[in-house]
Amino acid sequence: MIRCVVIDDEPYARQLLMGFIGKVPGLTLEGSFSSPLHALDVIRTKPIDVIFLDIQMPDITGIDFLKTLDHKPLIVFTTAHSEFALEGFELDVVDYLLKPFDFNRFLKAVNKIAQRLDKRTTTPVATPIAPERKEPVTSPFIFVKDGTRLVKVELNTILFIKGTREYVTIHTRDRKIMSLQTLKNLENELPREFIRIHNSYIIAIPAIHAVAANEVEIGQEVIPIGITYKKAFMERIRNYFPGTFSET
Repeated sequence: MIRCVVIDDEPYARQLLMGFIGKVPGLTLEGSFSSPLHALDVIRTKPIDVIFLDIQMPDITGIDFLKTLDHKPLIVFTTAHSEFALEGFELDVVDYLLKPFDFNRFLKAVNKIAQRLDKRTTTPVATPIAPERKEPVTSPFIFVKDGTRLVKVELNTILFIKGTREYVTIHTRDRKIMSLQTLKNLENELPREFIRIHNSYIIAIPAIHAVAANEVEIGQEVIPIGITYKKAFMERIRNYFPGTFSET
């Protein structure tokens, strides 16, 4: 469960975010406030995971408010002012939603939040990260639109994804999910366990059963490796399984 707070001085913006949050399974709204000062008690007394925070507000700006917090939840800035984007990312915010944004853009931010929260729980703070290679961190799930429904897909169940024009079909261990989006957009949401190997295919590296010269086997499926993708694919799996794959 991801616990959310909305802080925005515009009533319409608060209502929009509250509606978006209510549509997504796994998100819980802990409070909606017109001023950061009104939200302090909730932020200090409840285990808040993420704040959707406006920047330009009368009492105190979202940026100044963020700097006052000792223990910071994840932050997603929601603003009509693009000029604050650089400073926002310097403050390590998860995402920067430029108003007006739609539900699909909001959903992309939710997927980033889920990935960041998973890293917090699976990566020990004191463990040094090797500069050349580290084990990929798998976020637990993504949300995709399947017709009129919003479907939660556990990433560790995905075998491969096939793109057909404006649609993708996600093949998991036990079902297929068709979603109205491009393969490129979905590729940007996936962690390093996934790699595009063809104009029409993204595969899950751990699901590979065999690799041939120009194809991979996943279960009963034989998936082609595109010429322009082959070099990057071979480099990735050599890093993922060091010492296993040699040059061909």
